[in-house]
Amino acid sequence: MKLCPECENKNHLSSLDMTPELLEEMALNQQLTEDTVSPDVYKKRLETCKTCSKLIGEMTCSECGCFVQLRANRKSAFCINGRW
Repeated sequence: MKLCPECENKNHLSSLDMTPELLEEMALNQQLTEDTVSPDVYKKRLETCKTCSKLIGEMTCSECGCFVQLRANRKSAFCINGRW
C-alpha cells in the first residue's frame, strides 16, 4: 500500500529530525542558479504558504508533498493550489 505524500514525508522527517528552520537553511544555502528566486520573492512565497490550510508542520504541503521551503526558492516551481 502506497502512503500519501503527507504520511511519506512524516515518516521520512521523523527519521531525519527535520525542522522548518533546517529546511529554510538548506533552501537558502542552495547554490544560486538561474532558477533561484530573489530573497524578497522567496519570503513572500513562504508567507503565503504559512497562511495556507494545506501546510503541515510549517514545512510540508499536503497537496503535493513538497517541502515548501525548497519549492518556494525555485523560479520554475509553482504552488499546486495556484497561490503563487
